[in-house]
Amino acid sequence: MIQLNEFEIQMLTTIAARRKIGKVGLPQALIRDEQVKVRFTESDRAVIDSFSKAADTNEAQFLYTLAISSVRDMMINDADLAREIRNELTITGIAIPEWMTEL
Repeated sequence: MIQLNEFEIQMLTTIAARRKIGKVGLPQALIRDEQVKVRFTESDRAVIDSFSKAADTNEAQFLYTLAISSVRDMMINDADLAREIRNELTITGIAIPEWMTEL
């Protein structure tokens, strides 16, 4: 098993719980339906596959958690950037993600 931080563990746990509920039972703001295509080399993909298996999750959930965790860490280290992004979301009417509420 790989070492995940507390935030990453909570994120993966939340994703797993929401998958059991399904889209029908979740409010729209909690449904992950936006997609970003990411391309990897074969060797990069193999590493990601191995890590996701070690974390006992699938690649999509693992990559989602890593992306959000990395962005969150950057925002923690740059309060001005975090404020700027929060303001941008507010102005455009996009809900602030749950993981940003503590920043």
